[in-house]
Amino acid sequence: MKKYILALCALCTLPSWAQKYSVTGQAPADTKKIYLEHLGTRQAPDSVEVKNGTFHFEGDAQGNPFAFVITDKKEGLILMLDGNVTVDFKADKATGTAENEGLSQWEARFSPIREKMRATTQEYYSYRNSGKQIPDSIMARIQQVRDDCYGQMIDLAQQCCKENKDKKFPAYFLSQVAPSMEKSTVISLAEEGNSTYMQTHIMDRIKKYIEGWKRQLPGTMFTDLEMQDVNGKTHKLSEYVGKGKYVLIDFWASWCGPCRASMPEVKKLYDTYKEKGFDIVGLSFDSDKNAWIGAIKKLDLPWHHLSDLKGWDCVAGSVYGINGIPATLLVGPDGKIITSGLEESAAKIEELLK
Repeated sequence: MKKYILALCALCTLPSWAQKYSVTGQAPADTKKIYLEHLGTRQAPDSVEVKNGTFHFEGDAQGNPFAFVITDKKEGLILMLDGNVTVDFKADKATGTAENEGLSQWEARFSPIREKMRATTQEYYSYRNSGKQIPDSIMARIQQVRDDCYGQMIDLAQQCCKENKDKKFPAYFLSQVAPSMEKSTVISLAEEGNSTYMQTHIMDRIKKYIEGWKRQLPGTMFTDLEMQDVNGKTHKLSEYVGKGKYVLIDFWASWCGPCRASMPEVKKLYDTYKEKGFDIVGLSFDSDKNAWIGAIKKLDLPWHHLSDLKGWDCVAGSVYGINGIPATLLVGPDGKIITSGLEESAAKIEELLK
């Protein structure tokens, strides 16, 4: 039986609808209390006392069917609040409805991969916490295992979605891996066949991202926005983009280590091609103005810089669906997106302006 670790962030609730459920199960030995943790809501966990070795929950899922049932020893499993559900901790599954049967079957396929990732993560932090330097060979192996596991989970999630378009449960798996998938693949899974899994609330965050990701697709006209420069003056992105130059839009923040680490490469691009019809606009995810301006000066970044100082809630993030930084978009002289990613953009700039 696996240890329960809550990995999904709480999402804002939307208008609800009736969805009655009953959850019953045999509690593991020595368990005194069982909790029901609702996903996709800010609702506090429900709890019941174990009586004669059994437990029971009932209620209305109100359109948020995903939940974890958890013991007081933090052992738990995923289920769907969908009709009459029976929890079997020994078998590590929930049964009683087609949705729960499907969820349990696919969870059994994902679980070994997650356990492998958890083991490598523990190995990594055992080195970090001991203060020891992680040998390069071990770090490379850990990273390779994690990459392989992510790839396997992405492949499984795609397969699960394609084989279960008429079910809600694939949303649980897709919501976890979608930010790491190719954007075009997520868009395809979301929009083909009016899939039932996209109608669940835990996919609301992904659907919001998709709206922005569509604005990143090659051949798409850039979407304008307004932010302020270091002096507080408001500017439109269109003042710099679509004006006859190739423009790299750089999404970054002063607090982002990988962003700062990538700046030498960004600066090299700027210095090499600035006289050949190339420009850069930095859109910051900062919330501290002094830190933002300080980083621009310290890193010596001589291009255009804009921010609304709203951190992850900034307009640049919402407009373009940015869920991780650093991120870049290369825009052509006509204002249409050419490509994304620094490596890809650098290669394209070299090809176009050599």
